[in-house]
Amino acid sequence: FFSLDGLVLGYSAQMPVDSAPLLPAGEEGCHAVDVADEHHGGRAADQAKHVCSVGLGGCVANLVLAVLGAGQLVLPYALSQLGLGFGLVALLAFGVLSIHSCYTLSVYELHFRPDPPGGPPACIESYAELVTRVLGRLGSTVCAALLAMYAWGGALSFLVILKGELGSLTGLDGGLCLTAVATLFIFPLSSCKDLSALKPTAPLGCAAAIFITVVVLLSTRWSWEAPLGAAVCRGPAGSDAGGTGSLRWLPSSMTSLAASLPLLSFALNSSWAYIPILCTLKDRRPVRYASLIAGSNAVILANYVLIAAYGYGMFCEETEPNILDSLGGAAAPGTTVEVLVRLARGALAAQLSLALPMRFFVARRTVGAGVSSLFGRVLLSASLVGSATFLAVLPLSLALVLGVTSSVCASMIIYILPALVDLKFRVDDPLIPRSLRLAGSAVSLLVGLFVMIGGLAGNFLGIAVGGR
Repeated sequence: FFSLDGLVLGYSAQMPVDSAPLLPAGEEGCHAVDVADEHHGGRAADQAKHVCSVGLGGCVANLVLAVLGAGQLVLPYALSQLGLGFGLVALLAFGVLSIHSCYTLSVYELHFRPDPPGGPPACIESYAELVTRVLGRLGSTVCAALLAMYAWGGALSFLVILKGELGSLTGLDGGLCLTAVATLFIFPLSSCKDLSALKPTAPLGCAAAIFITVVVLLSTRWSWEAPLGAAVCRGPAGSDAGGTGSLRWLPSSMTSLAASLPLLSFALNSSWAYIPILCTLKDRRPVRYASLIAGSNAVILANYVLIAAYGYGMFCEETEPNILDSLGGAAAPGTTVEVLVRLARGALAAQLSLALPMRFFVARRTVGAGVSSLFGRVLLSASLVGSATFLAVLPLSLALVLGVTSSVCASMIIYILPALVDLKFRVDDPLIPRSLRLAGSAVSLLVGLFVMIGGLAGNFLGIAVGGR
């Protein structure tokens, strides 16, 4: 399995359009080889190699690796729009909803595809496969559309980030640098038939994310001042530059709230990556998968709370959509902070350059599932990479691009689809009372609809400042 910011390449673009019959646990059809598996030849044999093969600690680490990434760069900006108090509460609340989403997926994963008695362990291997199994042809179409939008929209967001990092590192025009990298590196790799050689680079996103959080903490002016134990609105340590105004505790308007909440959803999307990782977990008892969900989300939330609170606390109203832009503009030349920021920018630029071909590869495989010829791959890759690069060169706001992408994709993946499945089938739960889980799904559905509709409206009304 190979995940990138929650984007799982375990999803197959050739998955069957017609779902297998939805059968209760324990009935014929829930074994290692079923109707869907017959479309995949030897998939069951390949599946047996990794099903139930990883311990709890390894699965927690894999889920953290899959989720942490460049999406955290916008969290300090999100708090500048939501306010410190409301923003942190919203971040924790969205974390709880993410936990609920993963738990709900666990219940249905194990209900509809249990391990057969006396047989080899079995599992549904991807989020898309689970939704297709439950919702049939409609689920397959929805998942394919979501995956294409999520891959291409996420790639556009990362191109916007990469443009800023390349411009800062080279001192040249960021748009020209981005065009060169996209033409000479990203496009050729995106056109390849197979990108398995890049799999070892997958953990770089998590490593870069943790390093950036460390840079933010090392740049903070620590003190005994409330509420953060640090000097606020004064910029990074060793610099005379600072932010303006004071800490905001609440959103300035309903529109800013609606436009910024999708940024939290994008960063917290563990649902898509969760199913294939659950598939590898040894001893999938309820207490074990509950520990997997709680442990991984605790690590993710701790990292996000630190970078969001202290990144916003340094710059207040001047916080940029990319916290590295704020730090880079305020760090005094020759200081430790400036060196750390340049190292973080370099690590992020390298990681994104390697990650972007994978995202375009997924988008190409999803949009052109039947395209296998070299000419077809090159033409489709050129269209996807070219269109995203063209938009990224424009003065688009990172917060706007991420906000629009997340409003549609993250809201559907994390909140709406799992809630609809749960509210439709209402299966029993061995760990949590069914009524409590269904109440959580109802809340998740309402939040998802608000994030989708309100997020799109808020972002298109221009709350995300253009060009920042």
